[in-house]
Amino acid sequence: MNRSRRALSWGAPLAIASLILTLGAAPLFVGAADHLDAPSLGHVSVDSAGNVSVEKLGGQLDINDLYVFKSATAGMTTLAMTVNPAINVLGSSTFASNSAYTFNIDTTGDARADHRYVVTFGDADARGIQHYVVKADDKAVASGFTGAKGISQSRGVRAFAGPRSDPFFFDLIGFLGSVKGQGVRRFDDGSQSDFFIGLNTLGIVLEVPNAALGGNGNVAGVWATTAADQMGRPAINTVFNAAGADKEAFNHTAPADQPTAMGGKFRNNMIAVFKALSALSGNSYTDAEAAGFADLLLPDVLTYTVGTPAAGPLNGRGLGDDVIDFELNLVTRGAVPTDMVYAHTDYLASFPYLGNPH
Repeated sequence: MNRSRRALSWGAPLAIASLILTLGAAPLFVGAADHLDAPSLGHVSVDSAGNVSVEKLGGQLDINDLYVFKSATAGMTTLAMTVNPAINVLGSSTFASNSAYTFNIDTTGDARADHRYVVTFGDADARGIQHYVVKADDKAVASGFTGAKGISQSRGVRAFAGPRSDPFFFDLIGFLGSVKGQGVRRFDDGSQSDFFIGLNTLGIVLEVPNAALGGNGNVAGVWATTAADQMGRPAINTVFNAAGADKEAFNHTAPADQPTAMGGKFRNNMIAVFKALSALSGNSYTDAEAAGFADLLLPDVLTYTVGTPAAGPLNGRGLGDDVIDFELNLVTRGAVPTDMVYAHTDYLASFPYLGNPH
């Protein structure tokens, strides 16, 4: 695993200061969508002078975000996974060699994988370029090399792997001020800013036939896994599991087992958070309402009606879907409706869709 540590200051450039997005040990959105969402993946600490120290332990295997959306190519669906946050600041801009990055696909609604696309990487050469292979249910379907010319296509699957602009967007400083009382910034104070705008990440993008997800109209479930991390919908582990042990366990619990695992602890965690944060509205969710939302969000798979426009996080997830606004509204019952930060402008209209790296 990659290990990187760097001390930063509040006065650093925006791309550097944005690394406080990875406060994964705190509840709610400080860990961003899924960046450094468990102790084994890293942590951030802030001293009394406002200096931020970032330790990234499992960066190469840390899943930042998962996206599933209708491709620009007819009859195809795009699966995209970003991993290893802030590579243009903390380095380690290669994938873990001889380790699997997996897109798990459930076509029958039982939160168990019926198909898998598994991407593996070889060792990096002196330029940092790696050879990769994509297998669909153990059958090689694409291969290529990472980087700007890393697009490959074979047997109906198009693939890309390499550095990209991080597509995630969020006003963290406004969040810290409004929700945690830190600093002088607040949501919608006229100074809102996007803290991922200058950051790069590693992207794995596959364009696969709709039939691989059960065909048009089928409701498929997708989640991403590495040896260290797991992710379906954005921010589920980050928001609802406050304890480090719960975060680690969640990352290694199969989706189908999440509702009942550990005596229903993950579900109970969700119910408690929904009730606590909705109290900000002055009208807390009832036990039944909170339980209903918990049952909606568990198992943690990103559901998508194949062939339809994405509308994350409940019907796939497009790069520009404002999942933070959706989740702020949901968990606070409208008390905090938006962070006033919007989608990036560097997304591409065609494959590989994620913006070029900074």
